[in-house]
Amino acid sequence: MNTRVLRVAEACLAVAAVVLAAWCWHQGVQTSDFAPLAEGAPAFSGTHYSGTWIGAATALIVVAGLLVIDVIRRRRTP
Repeated sequence: MNTRVLRVAEACLAVAAVVLAAWCWHQGVQTSDFAPLAEGAPAFSGTHYSGTWIGAATALIVVAGLLVIDVIRRRRTP
């Protein structure tokens, strides 16, 4: 396969992996707002992090990084 085509394909996959990682991260963070428990007390919010979604986002970032490294390697190889 032509190395230029492969480099472009890997670069596109890297961008797609980063976009998908951002979506996964967004899915993994939920913020809930709660009313005051007692009169005069302030309202508060809580944040729940889902390990599965955050882990998927991390794995996608690693894959994107490896793809970028491979694109650079292919570009420098004669």
